[in-house]
Amino acid sequence: MRCYVFYSLLLINPVTLSCEAAELTREQVIATIASAGNNQPKFHNKDLSGLDLSGIDFKGADLFSANLDGCNLSEAKLKGANLNRAQIRKAMLNRADLSGASLYAVVLDSSDLTDANLTGSRIIGLLNNVNLTNAKLKDANLGADMTNQGMAPARVEMNNAVLNGVDLSGANLIHAVMSYAKLQKANLSKVRFRWADLSGANLNGADVSEADFRNANLEGANFKNVNGVETALGLKNK
Repeated sequence: MRCYVFYSLLLINPVTLSCEAAELTREQVIATIASAGNNQPKFHNKDLSGLDLSGIDFKGADLFSANLDGCNLSEAKLKGANLNRAQIRKAMLNRADLSGASLYAVVLDSSDLTDANLTGSRIIGLLNNVNLTNAKLKDANLGADMTNQGMAPARVEMNNAVLNGVDLSGANLIHAVMSYAKLQKANLSKVRFRWADLSGANLNGADVSEADFRNANLEGANFKNVNGVETALGLKNK
């Protein structure tokens, strides 16, 4: 079902207004991609909710504001895709390739991205309760968009997210909200966590070599058995 969600650049207080059935079938999605040839396949504002889209190569498709709620996108190829303002709640994206994709103002709450590849992607939006176990986010940009500011900058929210074993090396997480996130045995080397909220987060066994935690909220965070503390910034007493 398509559920229209309207929210500000701050991604606060999403409001569901109406629902309707998916507009296309899996076969029609594949046909649309094939008919695009060398051009970018267009799924702008399309309702694809609930579809089995596993394994499909979207060839860098335009999925701006598409509804992918509840979809099975396991092993889908979404490299370089435009997923800005897409709604992808409670979806399966395990082992999906989202490298270099743009996910600005996305809603990914409670989705499963286990083993997904988001290397070099741009992400701002709601990823609360998301599962990113063993995912690759090397050099990904999840930092706040300081050009779009109201009362606070547009930023990523990953409260209660599961990121155990994730590779976030070199990623930008400035101003990210990650309270009670699970980051056990994660590769956090050279991650920029400045002004991030990591209150209650579990970093047990993580590698924080050369990471920057200055001005971050670390209240109640677990830094037991972390590696690289001596080279990290903002962790003098950890």
